[in-house]
Amino acid sequence: MAKKKSSRDIKKLLEDAFGEPPGSELGKPLREGAALQATVEGETFSLTKRNGRLVVTEGGLVSPDITVDLNRAACEYMAASDELEEFVSRARECIKRQRDGCYMDYEFNAGYSRLIMRGYLDFARRFGII
Repeated sequence: MAKKKSSRDIKKLLEDAFGEPPGSELGKPLREGAALQATVEGETFSLTKRNGRLVVTEGGLVSPDITVDLNRAACEYMAASDELEEFVSRARECIKRQRDGCYMDYEFNAGYSRLIMRGYLDFARRFGII
């Protein structure tokens, strides 16, 4: 039961971070079907662009475009942002491991043409991962 509660808590954190403003603004340039996979403290979730927004579901994807491994502290830190620039700044701190206790590691799984066709160029530029 504790594991299920933990999964729900992490799913809620991901929804708060990426499904609500300001983090949801980053998903706007992504095309329908864009698919990211996030692993937070051993729990795997998919973030898929559907009907104009990123939808978070439990479980992994067969072929994610990008995978990200991050911890709960990074989710909480980003979700607490009030403005888009603050969200991006906090995400960059986590990516660069400049914030104590926060980390976020990205891996590109799709080829460049697929990433560009699905709208990831602005997303990746904004995060500073390209």
